[in-house]
Amino acid sequence: MRHALTITLMLWTVPLLAQSNAPISAIDWLSQPSLTTLSEKTLIVKDPTSGAVFDEITTIELEGPVAKSYGLIPTKISKIPIDFWTDVDPDSLTQIIGSLSGPGLPAANDLLLRALLAETLGDEVVLGVRVRALIDLGAVYAAYSLLGQSQIDNFESFALFAEAALLSDNIEQMCRQLNLARHLSNNEALQVYCLAREGSWDTAVLNFFTLRTIGAFSPTMSDLLEADLDPELADTLELNQVDMFGISAIEFKLRASVGQPLATQFLPLKFAPSDLSNKTGWKQQIEAAERLAAVGSLPAAKLLEKYQSNRRVASGDVWARVLAVQKLDSVLADPIIDPEAELQAFWALMHDRKLTSPLAQAWANKLRKFGVASEDDNILFQMQILANVNSLDFDITMDRLHSFRPQVLAADYDTLIAHFKQEVGEARSPE
Repeated sequence: MRHALTITLMLWTVPLLAQSNAPISAIDWLSQPSLTTLSEKTLIVKDPTSGAVFDEITTIELEGPVAKSYGLIPTKISKIPIDFWTDVDPDSLTQIIGSLSGPGLPAANDLLLRALLAETLGDEVVLGVRVRALIDLGAVYAAYSLLGQSQIDNFESFALFAEAALLSDNIEQMCRQLNLARHLSNNEALQVYCLAREGSWDTAVLNFFTLRTIGAFSPTMSDLLEADLDPELADTLELNQVDMFGISAIEFKLRASVGQPLATQFLPLKFAPSDLSNKTGWKQQIEAAERLAAVGSLPAAKLLEKYQSNRRVASGDVWARVLAVQKLDSVLADPIIDPEAELQAFWALMHDRKLTSPLAQAWANKLRKFGVASEDDNILFQMQILANVNSLDFDITMDRLHSFRPQVLAADYDTLIAHFKQEVGEARSPE
């Protein structure tokens, strides 16, 4: 648990220092085996009254559980300890991750994702908690890949697998597995859905009508499945109002299949990746990309790509942000041009939306070409820090950052920096 508590404290107390060296996005890209109780065998070979003589105690190390590592980022890259998840209770882990999820400091977002994706030892219960957290953060493709490293052999693991597969459009493999092993799921709607796609359509129809007769489906799910099996019914289909927070992945996919897709703007974050497709409108793509980038679940380059993918700009908040990004991108291409006006417009629109950091990372090479920002150019300076420009002098950078918000760590700042320098010096000194 010590590693989990350490990362929790780091994420909750990342103040000014976190902004000084924003890490590379993790997306760009454990039950510890313990010894079982020792076996002891004691033999008395003579009468105790004449002096007991004990044979030598023999200890036998029983075979412990075989540890397996799960993860998408190798340890040498993630810098997360290989035993990070070994002694974490799943319930405690769920509470910790739940308290940290959502838009926060860029460094905190990256650290959380890096820990979730890191290659570490562990059991499949903890792996399931990690996968659930990734799904809730909108990192559905990573969740699907991570879960694919484990055995999908029970209700809980298959339910997660099916949700990740539906949300990441990896439906064929999931449905083939379900059709071959129906016992893995008691979700009758999913069984009918998969039979219609990767099995027998006739069997799917027969099962649907049988299950509907015994009341296995809600009214909405019944209508969706019927229209999915008979597309001619889709034109006259009238669905009930969507439960924004209770909608399942299967209902979300079925609504799209019958011609009534849902925009994800007001749905949980896990549905947002579906709006990144070029099949949706440009506005929807941008809004989905912004939501995902704000929590670190979308690479910075992908966010910038969405802003630049078109030039048809209308009026409104979204288009104001698009225009600000496009103008700043153009100005940053030439370090001779003073970008102050474009930076101010960009910062005013993006800072409160947690989008300055991912875009600064996307512009890292361009921002580096401007050299160290002048004392009067605070926005450029902060953008360079967020871009992970490590060439800046540490002492000057930290003092300047601290001057922005001197009330943060007001009494402990000097002590903290002194301790930090001492630890860094000791780490770099030869043995």
